Amino acid sequence: MRQITFSFAALMLLLSLASCAEGPLVSGRGGSGAITQSQDGVAAGVAGDTLRTARFDMTLENPQTCTEFDGLTPDPGCALLTADLTLYNYTADSQHVSDADFQILWDVGQGEGAVPDGDWPVYQEITDENGGTAYTTKSDRQMPVEFTLAAQETRTELLLFQVPEDARQFCVTFREAPEDSGQDGAGVLFCVWFGL
Repeated sequence: MRQITFSFAALMLLLSLASCAEGPLVSGRGGSGAITQSQDGVAAGVAGDTLRTARFDMTLENPQTCTEFDGLTPDPGCALLTADLTLYNYTADSQHVSDADFQILWDVGQGEGAVPDGDWPVYQEITDENGGTAYTTKSDRQMPVEFTLAAQETRTELLLFQVPEDARQFCVTFREAPEDSGQDGAGVLFCVWFGL
């Protein structure tokens, strides 16, 4: 099973920043017009903004919840959430991309009673003949589990998540490794905020 990579404290900090902000959380914009990291190693924007990582530009659009997607239904008390993710590889090298690069965070409730959580995109876990674990998509319409983004290629894929049906505030995140970002510690965290 995939493990959530964000600590509870980091999740609380991100969600408290979103709930306390008077306007959208947007870091500095680079020469391309894309949002780049701030000094604290975070790049944050809202749905429709373009964020520039060391590997690609990413734009999340059209987030929406539904009770059925491509024949799939959520667990009781949950909804499915879809969003279009456009990636543009502005570098001269091919870039490996995985659905596990992206995570959704949410906050259920308000104020002191808010309960933060998060999850990976919906996937199917399979066991191969050697007892190893592999992952595959549950729909042909969703982002592949892994793919290569060629140099200068633009590609739009559909992210599919399962979220609590009463969640209203969300953040889709991408964490850049320290060796890619040039940052010490955990690297750079890219966050796209939206409410439904």
